[in-house]
Amino acid sequence: MKTEKQNTYKVSRIIDLLLIFILLVICVVAFYIAYTFQMIPMKWIHYASIVSIIVWIILCVLTIKRLPLWAKVIRRIFIILLCACFSTTGFLLQKSKNVLDKISTTTVNKDGTVTQKTELYIVVLKDSNIKSVADLSQATIGFQNGTDKENANYIKAQLEKEVSVVSNVEELDYTTLFNLLESGNIQALAISQSFYNMSSATITGFKDKVRILTTYEKEITREALKKDISKDPFTIYISGLDSMGSPDQQTRSDTNLLLIVNPRANHIDMISLPRDGLMPNTALNNSNDKLTHTGIFGIDASVETIENFYGIPIDFYARVSFNSVIEIVDSIGGINVDVEISFCEQDENRSFAKDDLICLVKGEQKLNGKQALAYSRHRKTEGYDNAGRQRAQQRIIKAIISKLISPNAISYVNNLMEIAPNYIITNMPSNQISGFVSSELESLKPWTISSIATDYGVFDSRYVASLDPSYGLTDVYLFNKEEVQNVLNAYDGAGKQLQMNNFSFDLNNLYENSPALNDDPNIIWDTMADYPH
Repeated sequence: MKTEKQNTYKVSRIIDLLLIFILLVICVVAFYIAYTFQMIPMKWIHYASIVSIIVWIILCVLTIKRLPLWAKVIRRIFIILLCACFSTTGFLLQKSKNVLDKISTTTVNKDGTVTQKTELYIVVLKDSNIKSVADLSQATIGFQNGTDKENANYIKAQLEKEVSVVSNVEELDYTTLFNLLESGNIQALAISQSFYNMSSATITGFKDKVRILTTYEKEITREALKKDISKDPFTIYISGLDSMGSPDQQTRSDTNLLLIVNPRANHIDMISLPRDGLMPNTALNNSNDKLTHTGIFGIDASVETIENFYGIPIDFYARVSFNSVIEIVDSIGGINVDVEISFCEQDENRSFAKDDLICLVKGEQKLNGKQALAYSRHRKTEGYDNAGRQRAQQRIIKAIISKLISPNAISYVNNLMEIAPNYIITNMPSNQISGFVSSELESLKPWTISSIATDYGVFDSRYVASLDPSYGLTDVYLFNKEEVQNVLNAYDGAGKQLQMNNFSFDLNNLYENSPALNDDPNIIWDTMADYPH
């Protein structure tokens, strides 16, 4: 009997020591993830680590001491609960890090530079006899010498290292090059990942008829943003695609939001840029074009066009597809929005069939993902138009932000992390995102969001650079100088914390110290409209 009790005691002691050891390992791993990820404020991590060490030592002492059975049971349950708590925390932190790494297209290097990676392909027809890069020495390869010329030149340089003889054909667009590939005039085609996705979506037969022969990875290293975004104001351009699918497609940018974020004031100025706004398109030699069409040339073209028009830098961008509105809103359990008007709208598949229509009644209500998407799209009601849709999009964004900063956010953050990488891409490095979140968690101050109107201008009928003149005149929005000045003033004001002892103004010249408007003679303002409506 004594031997049996001793054996039972030994087994019990082994179980207790094993639990203590497992707790130690889980704690070390969890804190390692927290320290390296740095989304949680470092001060919190330090305090938590000190408390955890003390608790662990106490548990070790209690493990060595002989305790009554009920005390042992309580101790074991407590250790198991701690293991579950630290495991869950470590899992969620690691998952958050993985999500940020997936949606961010840039990586911050140890020397402070930023690296952006782009995949480049050589494609051939699926039934082609070309099976390897070596076979390209006898082939004619098509290269685009238009908007994707830089990537085409990179692929050429890589090929020269692998194949001695390469015959080239250059064209301005991928539609022409694909036709040459189909007809046999070229045997292979060089293309970047973004244009590959765009061609798959826009060129009939492209996706089904080609296969990727080889892939190159191009890295562009540049200086990192010098701003400390936990303190310094910064801008974010949000581009929403007008089609379903992944956000790396190069298609029209239907939703265009500019956020001026002021961390010191905990304030965001939100500007809805008119999709039909006429701006000099930097991708087309500054010829006037609709803002929405700049998305066809890639997110960088949209960013550069907006920067050029307003004369302010855009620090980061985020690109989302329409799918994301549905998925994000549903993943957070819906959003509360004050719907401005009663209306019926097509569903997410652009169906106007009676059973597919999504109808909403005016007033405050809870919207699911499909309803939120319908509200963000609607603009056909007379008198509501694009300006109304911009207001709706702002209300939806505000509602999502409010839900994400609410105490209940922890209950659906896991669902949100599951879907985010599928629908969002951004050039904000993951460590800057985590650093910003960390600083906000440390201060825990409420944020305010205000809207800057961009509906003072007029619509006009104009030719645009991205459409053939044979297409005829198309509706465009001509900006009013005052609304553009308001955006410039908001950006300028965010960067200058108001000092009342130095504050002064001239009643006769209220805009004396305001930043100057773009004086590009190509810009067509509302006062220059030919057919205002």
